[in-house]
Amino acid sequence: MMRWMLILLLAALAFPALAQNAARLPMDQSYKAISISGFDVQNKGLSLLVSKGSGSDELKGSGNAGCNSWSATVILRDEQIDFTDIVTTKKMCGKPEMKAEDAFLTSLRSAKRWHVDGDKLIIEGDAARLMLKPGVAELKVEKKPAKRRPR
Repeated sequence: MMRWMLILLLAALAFPALAQNAARLPMDQSYKAISISGFDVQNKGLSLLVSKGSGSDELKGSGNAGCNSWSATVILRDEQIDFTDIVTTKKMCGKPEMKAEDAFLTSLRSAKRWHVDGDKLIIEGDAARLMLKPGVAELKVEKKPAKRRPR
């Protein structure tokens, strides 16, 4: 009997701590994507920021998808996450930038879970595993060498 009471007491103390820890998605922290399902995307300009919406308890996600800016509503339930109503600007960029943008937005649309591992924010879903780290994303456009004119 005493053993069961001790187990129940420990469980009651542990679960609120787990719930509080799980609900602490880093807010107002700029993150840059470093990989999508293991593919390096550090130089693709992909970023994420989650913050409270102005004047409400609603969470908003925003950032750069590589070529276009994006924003969305973020729904958190403990370690579960959903990005809904994702909207982007409509610029057209080169094929490499658009390919990275499509992969990033697909990762957000399919997101189901999140967790923090050290300084990294991991967002996982059916389509991909997105790994981000604190910082400002930089887009490095690969320039093709200039063509030489024949003489």
